[in-house]
Amino acid sequence: MSRPGRLNTARVLFATRFAEMAEYRAEVVIWMLSGTLSLVMMLVWMAQAQAAPGGQIRGYDAAGFATYFLSTWLVSQLLVVWVAWELDFEIRQGTLSAKLLRPLDPMWTHYASHVAERLVRLVPMLVLVTAFALLSGARFTTEWWAYPAALGLAALGFTARFLYEYAIGLLAFWTESSTSFQELAWLVYAALGGMFAPLDFYPAWVQSVAVWTPFPYMLGLPAQLLAGKAGPEDALRGALVMLGWLVVFWFLRLAVWRAGLKKYGAVGA
Repeated sequence: MSRPGRLNTARVLFATRFAEMAEYRAEVVIWMLSGTLSLVMMLVWMAQAQAAPGGQIRGYDAAGFATYFLSTWLVSQLLVVWVAWELDFEIRQGTLSAKLLRPLDPMWTHYASHVAERLVRLVPMLVLVTAFALLSGARFTTEWWAYPAALGLAALGFTARFLYEYAIGLLAFWTESSTSFQELAWLVYAALGGMFAPLDFYPAWVQSVAVWTPFPYMLGLPAQLLAGKAGPEDALRGALVMLGWLVVFWFLRLAVWRAGLKKYGAVGA
């Protein structure tokens, strides 16, 4: 397929997915409000800071915790991925078979749906984060570069999470359900990403393990940038690490996909 042909296919695919997601805009807001773990942790740590001597815990006062956890909530909204659930259903129900007849890898249809959903949730997400910031006293950084840097890291993080959750969803080729693996992956993502607390609050051995994973760079680091707790060198290092993990997850997804298709075809799908 020529380059103009590929661009036209991508445009049509995205426009179709966006129109589909726009029909569920009310549900999107509900999904956003259901992901309140960061906001709950914000209230817990704000209360702890207010009760602590000097009103601070390791350099975070109540407003600092509000800024960090509200930033975490904002970034996590950009990283939402549900592809593992869809693949689990498609493989078990056999609806994947029809998609295999198309000339396009089904992965791109799922990816376009996820990207389109980000645009649908953008406006209500910004409205909610503004309201939460006013209520909690959060103070975001005034450094302009932090915002495109955080957005770029979030984009890399979203793609990385999409790829590894796609690979997890493909485990349905061999198991009764792959969703249990997805739930375990979410727990690791939340813990090492800093959703429960800033990573520097964790024991040293946990921090030494976490830095070798993609999770601090896809969630915690963008939040730290928005909170003014990280600098340009941190953003650059995080981007390089995330690019490396993207390569790993791409080939992992490809290997599991090819092995799964062999098994899927062997049973008559």
